[in-house]
Amino acid sequence: MIKRIGSEARIELEAMLGTKIYLELFVRLEKDWTKKGARLKEFGYK
Repeated sequence: MIKRIGSEARIELEAMLGTKIYLELFVRLEKDWTKKGARLKEFGYK
C-alpha cells in the first residue's frame, strides 16, 4: 500500500512540477520505538 501511495503521489507531483522527482516515504510507528526494548519485541524484533 505504501508503494502505491508513493507511486501515485510521485506521478502527481511530477505532473505539477514538470520534472522528474525522487520521493522517499517512511512510516513512523511511534516516536523512538527503536529505542524501547518492549516495543521492539512487540513488533517482532529480538
